[in-house]
Amino acid sequence: MHIQSPMEKENVAKDKRRKSRDDNALNAIRQAKQEERTENKNYGKRKQKKQKKKKPSNGLSLPTFKPWKVIVGTLVLGMLGMLYLNHVFATQQLLQEVQQLEREYNQVKRMHDNYRLTYDRMIGPSEIYDNAKQAGFINGGPAEKIITVEK
Repeated sequence: MHIQSPMEKENVAKDKRRKSRDDNALNAIRQAKQEERTENKNYGKRKQKKQKKKKPSNGLSLPTFKPWKVIVGTLVLGMLGMLYLNHVFATQQLLQEVQQLEREYNQVKRMHDNYRLTYDRMIGPSEIYDNAKQAGFINGGPAEKIITVEK
């Protein structure tokens, strides 16, 4: 069996694509790349990855901390805890002082109200009327009497 390629056409249009660089510059670039490849001995070869020592893992891994970081973290947490406890005790002390002052205030207020009631009774209308009767005054009756003026 003999396979024959199709006939070439003689009337083929000229290549109209623009050439971005002239042929000399393009050849110079190709030659520079070729020289670079020949200089590099490992060109075209796979790079071998460096394998790190792997620790046997059981699926869960915790981050590793250096001892000085653990010590510093413990000291910082201890200081913060002491500050917090100091704040709590100071707040409780202030609360006790406020409650004591509130008790004293309520006691003084009750005494003031008692004295005010006694004073109001002393100068109240019933007391004044009683004192006036004892002094010999006569009750003039209601104060809303009609006054008539004679001419």
